[in-house]
Amino acid sequence: MVKGNKALSNNKKALVLYQEELHRINLGLSIAVSFIISLCIVNGIHFLPIYGHPNPLSYEPKPHQIIDSILTLPDKVAITFTERPELKASSIRVMNLNNERIDNYDLKLAGSDKSLSVSLDKSKLISGDYTIKWLAFSKDDGFITKGSYIFSIDRTKS
Repeated sequence: MVKGNKALSNNKKALVLYQEELHRINLGLSIAVSFIISLCIVNGIHFLPIYGHPNPLSYEPKPHQIIDSILTLPDKVAITFTERPELKASSIRVMNLNNERIDNYDLKLAGSDKSLSVSLDKSKLISGDYTIKWLAFSKDDGFITKGSYIFSIDRTKS
């Protein structure tokens, strides 16, 4: 019986040592994870979506819109943002399929301090797809956002 108790005692010691080692590993992992999360927060790395910055609220013409009448050809492209764009550091460019600009290079504030517009050279608007490339530098938080979308003109229906 003494031999059995000695083996049981050795197993208990091994189990205690194993539990202590697991505790040290868990403590180390907890410290490492806390450090990484703190580092991410301090450096501005976020895991959740951020809804600040100058993001578009509305577009005219709308993304993927098909304009099928000469009477409804747009005379400008306008984008409204969630924040006030800095006019001198922002842009809207309207490009045809040959990557040529068909706007009039006249970016301006349009209606509100959160909207930008550029007029279009209607003589260059033919059937086809057009890409609008925009960049907005926010007066409110200094962030830059950019994007693009397309609209189409189909004059064959008019």
